[in-house]
Amino acid sequence: MKVRSPRWDSKDVQLSTKTRLLSTAIENGYSNERIYFDIDIGGTPCGRLTFKLADPTLLPLHTENLKKLCTGERRAIDPAAHYVGCTFDFSPDYVEDGLGRYRWAHILKGRGHNAVGKATDPISDPSHLLACTNSCFGGQYYGVEYQAENDDAGVLLTVPIVGPGRGSSRIAIVRVGESPQEWRERLLVNSAVLGKLESGLETLHAMARQKVAPPKIIAAGLL
Repeated sequence: MKVRSPRWDSKDVQLSTKTRLLSTAIENGYSNERIYFDIDIGGTPCGRLTFKLADPTLLPLHTENLKKLCTGERRAIDPAAHYVGCTFDFSPDYVEDGLGRYRWAHILKGRGHNAVGKATDPISDPSHLLACTNSCFGGQYYGVEYQAENDDAGVLLTVPIVGPGRGSSRIAIVRVGESPQEWRERLLVNSAVLGKLESGLETLHAMARQKVAPPKIIAAGLL
């Protein structure tokens, strides 16, 4: 039997160590990376939303696009490739009982330009989508699987995989945990979970309650 040289054994040990370090940085499908949005409503600062990002190996292209749209690092060559100044859909008619339902989601369309690949080409990553498909009543969704016991307030950051805005700068903040029991994961169908709200629930509720103006992102980036 051929015995491998110590040199290759050493590399194997180094690779194994690197793999273990990477695995410890992922917990329940989420990494240690965070993004933030500072929100303004009608010229008045409202607060900050901070999201913990999903394991970037699940959907690398979608995650990288989200991060770069937050940092605006492509803004020098494409002024539309960033989120600062973008507004969430504003529908005061949905405000009920002091807390806006907004059909349980706050949608931000962005400027329609991506920060990876060609700006106006939809992001497509079928192999990774296939590997992180989650089934629920009513269909399928992708990325991190929603688990109520691990998702704190149950507010998830998603991107559309099917339908309007798929593969673009469009995102949605979905209040899964606050929705009726019969909805929950069904709100995620045809979309991919790229993050979860870590702090800023009061800010999100302020966005939902107000009837003054569309919530606007005045600053965004990585933490």
